[in-house]
Formats: sequence, C-alpha cells, structure tokens
Amino acid sequence: MSLGDHLTASLTVVQFVRYFGCLPCQEWLVEVDRTATAEKLGAFAVGGSADYQATWLREERGVRMPLLLDPEHRLRDHVDAVKPLGWRLADPRGAAAYVRSLRHGFKPQAITRDTVRSPGVVILDSDGEVRWSYIGNRIGDYPPINQVLDAASRL
Repeated sequence: MSLGDHLTASLTVVQFVRYFGCLPCQEWLVEVDRTATAEKLGAFAVGGSADYQATWLREERGVRMPLLLDPEHRLRDHVDAVKPLGWRLADPRGAAAYVRSLRHGFKPQAITRDTVRSPGVVILDSDGEVRWSYIGNRIGDYPPINQVLDAASRL
C-alpha cells in the first residue's frame, strides 16, 4: 500500500507512536480514533514494529483506524518526524504520562526496539503534504486533541 491509499479524506491526522505498546501512545491513539471519525477527518497511526501490539489495540481497545508498520521509518523521514528522544527519555513528565495512562486502565506491552523515537502528530492533506505538525519532546508528549482539531479547522 502507498501513502495515498490512506489519504482518503481532505485532511488526515497521522500519529507517530514510539511503539504500539507505549501507554501514553495507546491512550492518545484511542482518543484520536474516536474523535477523528466524528470530525470527518482521516486518521491512522504509524509505528516501527510490533504488529501484535497493533492487533491487541484493535481487539482489546476497539481501535478502527489503520495501524501501520513502517520499520524503515520512511513516513517519519517524509514528514521530518525523526528527532530521537535521547536523554529526554528520563524526563519525569514522561513517567507521569505513563502513570496517568495506567490509572486510565491502559496495560503495558512489551518494549520494542523503537522506544527512542519521539512521539508526534501531523496533519496531511490529500496530496501527502504536511499542513501542521507537532513533534514531542518526551515520552507521552502529544498535543491535546482539541489543539489538533483547531489546527484542522483552520486549514
């Protein structure tokens, strides 16, 4: 499949997860899955590996939007979402995001090799051009969903 196959709406929200088992990534993914459909936006999430974790999200959390694997990080490269977290993995706000997700009932999954990538969100137009982006600076650093919806409404 090509990127264009997933750009069926005029605007599509793309979530970049560290890995599909990351708790704050899961929580944001579930929220955008529910919200994007209601707002008539396209949406999908991209991770580097762990298709079994994506399957778990579908079966256990009822996620409907596409959950794509991109082990070579080509889409991340295309939208310039390549910033590694590095030492920011130790940011205590990342640990707080994990605890918050645990309290909301999300379950940890096995850590995969993709843990050092920054979380991020982009809005692509139907041609695959980036119209808005937010690249996180720590674990669980996603924008509030209303910020994404506001950005989409202005495009």
